[in-house]
Amino acid sequence: MNNAVDLLREMLHKGHGADSLVFNNVILGFLNLGNLDKANELFDELKERCTVYDGVVNATFMEWFFNQGKPKEAMESYRDLMSRNYRMVPATRNVLLETLLKHGKKKEAWDLFNDMLDDHTPPTFQAVNSETFNMMVNECFKEGKVEEAMEVFKRSGKGVKSKPFQMDVAGFNNMMTRLCELDMMDEAEQYYKQLCDKSLSPDVNTYKTMIDAYIKVDRVDNVVEKYAKMVEVGLRVIPPYANKWFGFLIEKGRASDCLPILSKMVDKEPKPDVTTYDIVTRGLVEEGNFDASANLLREMTNQGIGTTAPLKAFVLDVFERQGRRVEIENILNRFQSPYQPQRSYLPPQGPPRVEHGGRNPAMPWQAASSPSSPPQMPYSNQFAEQTRGPQMAEQVQEVEFPLAAGQNAA
Repeated sequence: MNNAVDLLREMLHKGHGADSLVFNNVILGFLNLGNLDKANELFDELKERCTVYDGVVNATFMEWFFNQGKPKEAMESYRDLMSRNYRMVPATRNVLLETLLKHGKKKEAWDLFNDMLDDHTPPTFQAVNSETFNMMVNECFKEGKVEEAMEVFKRSGKGVKSKPFQMDVAGFNNMMTRLCELDMMDEAEQYYKQLCDKSLSPDVNTYKTMIDAYIKVDRVDNVVEKYAKMVEVGLRVIPPYANKWFGFLIEKGRASDCLPILSKMVDKEPKPDVTTYDIVTRGLVEEGNFDASANLLREMTNQGIGTTAPLKAFVLDVFERQGRRVEIENILNRFQSPYQPQRSYLPPQGPPRVEHGGRNPAMPWQAASSPSSPPQMPYSNQFAEQTRGPQMAEQVQEVEFPLAAGQNAA
């Protein structure tokens, strides 16, 4: 802690940004060590230096007092902060809200929430965000007050200049998640429609929440609808999700519904892997849709996705009984690796070894011709000679060059 204090002093001396959060970190360190006096000393220094400071520091003291079994001191710190009438941004007041809710100070938390709504006057000042609403909505669900949660979700301030908060995707996702946990799918669907009507774009979490919930309540048509929509808008479907959802549809005898979804997934990253194709292929076979499974294998090889040994053995066995083994073998043999074949690595050859007491032997193209062997021809000349046929050779021999003036024929 001494090093932390020295660093804080150095930042202050050099005029660096030693703001409330820097003080808060050092204060938290002293509180964790049980040194309340030193923490208070730094807090007093902060209040002297700053006309307005971040209320997160009070939340730090509140949390420590609550954990020490001193709720009275915790609330005194809270009231001291509120008496200063600071206009605090959502990041600060959300921490206070969380601390109050965590330690059972429900009335104070709701009062703070309503004050934040009253102070919300965009574009002049934004006092709440979706995290603010999520905390209060979740508190209602925790107490089993679903109707109240729905009311809180759309609540706005009562001030003259107060304006409703424009809920974002994160807020809608939280509401739908809480409803899905209670299997209230019709209500969750209503919030999904509201989200789309507001020209907001549902994200991966939106669809994952809805699809998993529909699987839980065994509503197959809704799973197909949401899964297809997710892929249609171009959202990422990672293989673990894809395999789980395809597996559910196949268990329900809906393997054919997997095909249009899978075909659209091919154009997006991450692309379906071999396990995904394996699951859908086996599902189609189980339904007796052999033509579709063969076409899927063809698409799989066209995408450069190899087959596993178990899948290859499975389809060959199945189609052999259908009298179509050759067709499947041809499809599987068409697989081309997406990587260019590479030549085997040849280690670099060093210079010829010098014989002890002698000199380097001549290189092949430098070696003298032995009497018994024809003269060596350079490789490039050999290639030219090989490409020049015997007829060309004859033509060369028959060419007669004109004599220069004054020369006699031989």
